[in-house]
Amino acid sequence: MSKLRIRSHWWPRTRKGKIAALGFLGTMALAQPPIVFVLANRIEPWVLGMPFLYAYLTVVYAVLCGLLLTVWRSRL
Repeated sequence: MSKLRIRSHWWPRTRKGKIAALGFLGTMALAQPPIVFVLANRIEPWVLGMPFLYAYLTVVYAVLCGLLLTVWRSRL
């Protein structure tokens, strides 16, 4: 009887999947304290009528959504 190796579905199986997972975690870290407190916790300058903090978080979340859409379209 052969041994079945059951892998967890939580871990990426391909190199592209691992890169995407690390990219997502790294980008998500940019939106979490203490990094966001150090990098973007200020009101000035205003960007497109928004305080800098809101503009920074909008860009970070847009990158996260773009990464998720890319992963979904490539079926990783």
